[in-house]
This record gives sequence, C-alpha cells and structure tokens, in this order.
Amino acid sequence: MGKKRRNYPSLEELLDRAWCYYCERDFEDLKLLISHQKAKHFKCERCGRRLNTAGGLNVHMNQVHKETLTQVENALEGREGLDVEIFGMEGIPGDVLLQHNQQIAEDFDKKQADRQAATGNPPPGQQGSQRGPLKKIKLETAEELKTRLALWRQQAQARNQAAAESDRTQQMRPPQDGSHQQPLSGSGGLPQRPGAPPNASTLDSLVSGASRVPPAGDEIDRVIRMAEAGIRPVAQPAAVATASATAPEKNNKKDKSTRMVYQDGDFSLEEKMSQIARYAVAV
Repeated sequence: MGKKRRNYPSLEELLDRAWCYYCERDFEDLKLLISHQKAKHFKCERCGRRLNTAGGLNVHMNQVHKETLTQVENALEGREGLDVEIFGMEGIPGDVLLQHNQQIAEDFDKKQADRQAATGNPPPGQQGSQRGPLKKIKLETAEELKTRLALWRQQAQARNQAAAESDRTQQMRPPQDGSHQQPLSGSGGLPQRPGAPPNASTLDSLVSGASRVPPAGDEIDRVIRMAEAGIRPVAQPAAVATASATAPEKNNKKDKSTRMVYQDGDFSLEEKMSQIARYAVAV
C-alpha cells in the first residue's frame, strides 16, 4: 500500500511560490503574478491600459493624460510608494523578502499544530505521542563490523554442522513401519542393487558389477540388467535360422509381378458386365 498523499502543501512548496510585493498574494507561477500586477497595480484608471511596472504607468500618465501618479493602487500600507521598481518578483528588497519567508514559516507551524491538536496526534518526541522520538541511525566502526562478521560466520558454521549431524542421524535411523531398509553406499549414498558387489560405492561400479552378475529371474529382468550394463542382446540360433529361412521367401514374393488373366478369351470383361442385370442397358 502506497503512502497516503497529504492534502496540504509543505513548507518548501509554500516558500517556492510566487508572491506579489504590493499585496502579499501568492500564485502558482510567475506568469499569473505578472498578469495580476498589470491588472490590479499597474492599470491606468483613465484609459484602462495595463503597464508592466509602476514607473511605466507613471510615464504613461504624464505623457498621455498630463497627470502625475502619486501611489500604486491596491497596495498595502507602506508599499504604495513609487521608489521601488517591481516586475514580477524582481526588485523586492531583501528585508521584505526575509520578513515574508518568516511569516510563511510561522503560519505553517501554527496550522500544523492546529491539525495535530484536532486529530489528537502530537508531534514525535512529545508527551502522548504514539510513535515516540525518532531514532538516530547507528554508525558502526570497522572493528565492530569485523567482530559482527566473525560472529555471523561462527553461527553459520554451527548451523551447517547441526544440519549435517541431523542428516547423518536420519540416514542411520531404521524405518518406523518395520520394513527393511536397503543399506546405503559409503560415499554417494546410493542404494545397492541386489547382486551388486558389496564394496560398490558409485553408479559406475554398480553398472559394471551388474554385467558380471549371472541373470536371475524371468526374461524381462535379464534384458533390463543387460541394458543397464550396456550389453546388446545376442540373437538365439533358432531365431537366426528362422529369419534366414523366411528371408528368401519374402524376396521371391517381392520379385513376382501382378497380372490379370481371363479364363474365357472370347469375351472381354465389359461384355461380361453387360450381361449382368444391373449393368444391362434398357432398350
């Protein structure tokens, strides 16, 4: 689940917003601020023309209307003078900018305290806070890291030894159902096949031993043992004799050519068919 988005701007976002020097109103971008200043503070009351600065409006009033501009309209007390040339956010005095940022920070802290009091969640670290104080990140030195690494290696080695001992005990434990368990080989843990050499420890030795064991059981078991040992079965003499006896007959049958023979040479096959009722032509 993602982090819940707040419905109010942060302090950094409030400080980055554009604001008007004359009326302390803030805007989303500088373009809206300039349009606001031209419409509210730099607009001629005689002809309605909008200028970019208060100085430009003063020149317009002198040259066109023969009047002198005394103050900026719709400005706060103390900021309606013409001694400061403002365009957008350019030309704002440093002390006024600092005072504005301090006022924004104070208003933000006050609103945040009001929200926390309304929701019942005091700031972290204060009395009654459910989260408690924020924890500091612990920085470990090189010696502490080496010590912790050595301890981890010891614990990993102990776990591996315990797992090996458990596997060895499980292999030596007899089955609980009372059935006989086949002995396991010494190195590979492979079960020995019946009739295999007692010292066989690998799959190769088991296969080679199977070829030396005389066949036992039915014919299928013998064929399986020979296939595992890689020995091809030898055809029986009777089967070879039967195959040799039948081979010429097959070759002779293949050499014969098929042909159609008529017993009665006076009548063709079409004439014989015409004598049958279903093939007769009605006249």
